Amino acid sequence: MVEAGPVARIRDFRKDAGYTLSRYFWHGGMRTTMGNLMMPTMQARNLGGGSVWNSAICLRIPEFTLERWEREHGLYGFTNGGLDRHFQAVEDFMGVKPVDDDVQGPRNELFRLAAEELGWNAEPIARNEAGCRGSGECFTGCPHGAKLSMDRRGLPEVLARGNDIYTSVQCEELLMSGKKVRGMEGWVVDPRTGERSHRVRIEARCTILAAGTIHTPNILQKSGVREPGIGNNLRFHPGTMVMGLFKDDVLPWAGATQGYHVMDFIQDGIKLESLWATPSLMAFRFPGFGSHLQELLGDYTHMASWDAWISGEDSVGSVKASPLGRPGVRYQIHDKDVARVAEAMAKLSEMFFAAGAESVMLGMHDMPAVTSDRGIIDQLRSRKFTVDQFPLASNHAFGATPMGADPTRHGVDPYGAVYGVDHCYVTDTGLLPNTPSANPMMPAMGLSHYIAENVLARYT
Repeated sequence: MVEAGPVARIRDFRKDAGYTLSRYFWHGGMRTTMGNLMMPTMQARNLGGGSVWNSAICLRIPEFTLERWEREHGLYGFTNGGLDRHFQAVEDFMGVKPVDDDVQGPRNELFRLAAEELGWNAEPIARNEAGCRGSGECFTGCPHGAKLSMDRRGLPEVLARGNDIYTSVQCEELLMSGKKVRGMEGWVVDPRTGERSHRVRIEARCTILAAGTIHTPNILQKSGVREPGIGNNLRFHPGTMVMGLFKDDVLPWAGATQGYHVMDFIQDGIKLESLWATPSLMAFRFPGFGSHLQELLGDYTHMASWDAWISGEDSVGSVKASPLGRPGVRYQIHDKDVARVAEAMAKLSEMFFAAGAESVMLGMHDMPAVTSDRGIIDQLRSRKFTVDQFPLASNHAFGATPMGADPTRHGVDPYGAVYGVDHCYVTDTGLLPNTPSANPMMPAMGLSHYIAENVLARYT
């Protein structure tokens, strides 16, 4: 196994977003899309990947999505429980379970109460963890080692079976013999400076790419794979956030990073979640300067932050290899998805007022910075907005090597094999042909378990 970044051990973690991003994320965490919005999209570069830094959310692909994939992408055999045993195997191995009540904390409990007040169903989020203490530091690395990220659950078993893992080795391109993939070539790279040292060449009977939605198509394109389904179906779940200010202390840093979510509107393309991140990330969302900013920061202890992501099913982008080394990422957010964002922010604002918030902070252009006027909900639902008015970001990237039956539209076949070449497979979130209607980590893991059975059957 080859990993582009270093090992991130508990002793290396710091409660500092700038440190974490610069040390463990591609391009210092400053990657953005080009298109009709410069949307931030981060990708980890370390052993265990994003599972070390994400909120550990583990959701299966819902049945209505699998039915759509069958109709639109020729992915047969997944509906009616066809993937259940693969998801179950992953959940058992990764220790997936709902967030415990005693680590929810006030921010998450307020989210639950707000949903109940509105007649919505707030469910405890299922996560891969054991022994969470509710420190709220998922993004800068769990200080207690409770998150069962891949470096703690999965890769130790790889090593225990006598296999090798090379860190800080970046794959440049695949070794090709005609249409046959024979391994990879790359470089040993200093994880701090990016400086290359030694050339690396690894030959293999079968090569599996899991470099992420951005880098997997980049590697394939740089290796001469020009199939139309490679890099041309980039999808995201654009996400946004609303903050609510309460009279009493909320202590938003206390409790699980993301403890509850509302899935009631997922078929409309909207998911609502409770959220926390390190203060150095949250505070940049605050409006104003000087004494006004200082006053808002002084109210931090009375705030809660809740987020939403949308399906992005009407928006599409692309990944193109660049001679400069950094992949070109383009993404156009469609007006229908802009409307979904506005509705999601209206729902979050509705929740805050239902929970007793005195005011909400939207962070939008051409809207009040902080308002106690509940009429803001009607404005969000009645006005026509442009995409650049919203604070959007997304770390849910997928679809740039989509799985499906049509080589003219899909990057890999229904068994994960890359079209146009032999002995090469994909097992990252790029597989998902459009929105999985769930946070993408578990969908990718379940499909990888399914693909692994096919690979083993072919090569053993």
